[in-house]
Amino acid sequence: MADRAKNSYQHEQGLEDALVDLVRVGVSGYGAGVRQIAGRLLRSLPPGVDEERLRPALRAALSSSATRGDLRFASGERPQDSEAHPLVDVDPHPEGSPLVLEGEAMAVLREVVEERLNRDRLELAGVSPTRSLLLSGPPGVGKTLAAKWLASEIGIPLVSLDLASVVSSYLGSSGRNIKAVLDYAQSGPCVLLLDEFDAVAKRRDDDTDIGELKRIVNVLLVELDRWPDTSLLVAATNHPQLLDPAIGRRFDRHLELKLPGLEERMQILDRLDESLSGDVRSLVSTMLEGASGSEVVKTLETAKRRAVLKGDRIENELLGEVVWKATQSGEARDRAWSLASKVLGLSARQIALKADVSHPTVSAAIRREEERSRG
Repeated sequence: MADRAKNSYQHEQGLEDALVDLVRVGVSGYGAGVRQIAGRLLRSLPPGVDEERLRPALRAALSSSATRGDLRFASGERPQDSEAHPLVDVDPHPEGSPLVLEGEAMAVLREVVEERLNRDRLELAGVSPTRSLLLSGPPGVGKTLAAKWLASEIGIPLVSLDLASVVSSYLGSSGRNIKAVLDYAQSGPCVLLLDEFDAVAKRRDDDTDIGELKRIVNVLLVELDRWPDTSLLVAATNHPQLLDPAIGRRFDRHLELKLPGLEERMQILDRLDESLSGDVRSLVSTMLEGASGSEVVKTLETAKRRAVLKGDRIENELLGEVVWKATQSGEARDRAWSLASKVLGLSARQIALKADVSHPTVSAAIRREEERSRG
């Protein structure tokens, strides 16, 4: 009996606190905060409340608020700097793009999507979905594409920060600009992408930085702590070592994206052009070892343009771009010709014709590569 009374008191106290907070943030016009508190109410309804009536009503109210936020993103309304320049780009309905990452990274991103699509179940268990995600990795590995994919899979707008507009030479303006962007992204469900994040979140002990950037870091620390789970904040950086350590700790998750392996490079080519034969995909993917995902895409797009202009097959132009252009003698050319012989079944004379060299030159290159392979 005593335990039941204690639990009842705690529920009532929690409800009172939530109502006070609701009034406080509602008066301030902070919509995202109102939604957060509504989520707290959903998770801890006191005994005696008609849950079957209240829970659907609260969810309907939250959905209505989310719809108005979506309409705001679709309307073209954007935060602006002091000279009336837009601070963000908004894609209200991002289209799904082929995203190919190594297995572990894709599993994490799919989990983030699942959390969003099943947030009701999480709320009932008293937990929230991932609010913030830090993506790091070399250029071209798919950090920006990953943010677009997340927005598309979840079904919410993508808001991208224009860093060139945010950082201002006027004292105090940069902090106000980024605060305006963060407030805007909290006005309704969206994915907010902060690309090149290290440009505004550098270590505060970097003596080469101006004080204005240090003020931005302080703004980010506060906003990351209070970031609502209605929107997903995705920051991307090529240089995670430059970030202020306090900033990195604020993110719910940190995912490092790596250069695509052989299987990922083959998947990228396959998703972009299913007409490529397996042998050509295998050969080109092998030759593009060390390339980023964006470099693989650009290589294929170059081949497609040439194929259209020349009236040739895409495969021929792709092989020309990756294999036959290796004109300087050396290990790279030896390997290219050896792979062309093994994978495509071409003779030394056929390779010589395509590479515009003599067939003894090709034969010697293939022998050298075979000797290297034997060790």
